[in-house]
Amino acid sequence: MQNKALILILAMAGFLMMAACDRSVVYNHYKHVDNEGWERNDTMHFYVPPIKQAGTYHQQLMLRTNNQLPFLGISVIVEQDIYPVGRKLRKRINCKLVEQNGHVIGSGISCYQYTFDVDSVQLNEGDSLHMYVMHYMKQENMQGISDVGILISQ
Repeated sequence: MQNKALILILAMAGFLMMAACDRSVVYNHYKHVDNEGWERNDTMHFYVPPIKQAGTYHQQLMLRTNNQLPFLGISVIVEQDIYPVGRKLRKRINCKLVEQNGHVIGSGISCYQYTFDVDSVQLNEGDSLHMYVMHYMKQENMQGISDVGILISQ
């Protein structure tokens, strides 16, 4: 009986993994934030190489935090230049990190990882991106953010 339950659990886990992997990742990169904190004028730059296939691409912002973050969430600006057409896009992302009751939303134990949707964008074959990420908080130096990343999938 235990073997049947184990087989059922493994089959369900395999199905969930296949369903979660239905997008192909074309870019996945993190930039480390200085140990002194993320200064307002410290812009993270991400250079996405030319796209091999035209289509709709899903963009996500990724954050890693530690226990030094003094806020329940942060606001982040994601700007991007699409080349060679020269199109510019800008979006403000409000990143909720902790519930009002103190429950951390991200995954992890003492360091937490988060993923936030940015946008879906139509790209042509050969288009490349230069993406800029900066925090949009009144506080000049944001303690508690350890890494900032971009994930693009089709």
